[in-house]
Amino acid sequence: MQNIISRFSKREKAVFFAALIFVSFSFLDRVILSPILKKMDLYSQEIKATEYDMMKNSKILQQRARIEAEEKKYAEYAAIAQTNEEETATLLREIERLATRSSVYLNDLKPSGIQEEGLVKKFRVNVSCEGDMGKIILFMHYIEDSHVIMQVSAFDMGPKSTQSKINRCELLISKIVIP
Repeated sequence: MQNIISRFSKREKAVFFAALIFVSFSFLDRVILSPILKKMDLYSQEIKATEYDMMKNSKILQQRARIEAEEKKYAEYAAIAQTNEEETATLLREIERLATRSSVYLNDLKPSGIQEEGLVKKFRVNVSCEGDMGKIILFMHYIEDSHVIMQVSAFDMGPKSTQSKINRCELLISKIVIP
């Protein structure tokens, strides 16, 4: 090889060595640098994807306290689903407890069936009661504000007799259950 190179002129030697250096750099680039750079790019993309996932997860973790506070706020309304008879009995007991608390006299409590609306069940009860106006209104407020999700769906109120201060009231009370 040295014999061949020694016969080259100065200019041919320079071109030969330049070509040899170019081929060597091209070989190094194709065999060593390109695979390393491709791996680095792949790792860079994986790091960016992981950083993005971590950023999303950190936002969720930052909201954790708020979510737990909301959960505690509504935890009293969540209960294990019972049978229809047990739910009706629980509703009747709660109505009796609230009537006693508001000093309203209950004449009659009649379960009037279960109405299913999508995922929600409404347990309905017809209530006939007596009391003065303020106590009946207080009873209705207690029903609406109870820890059990109930509402007064309909009511009819009037005096018990023409000269009486006691009022009679017919209520339709619904308890809402999400099984």
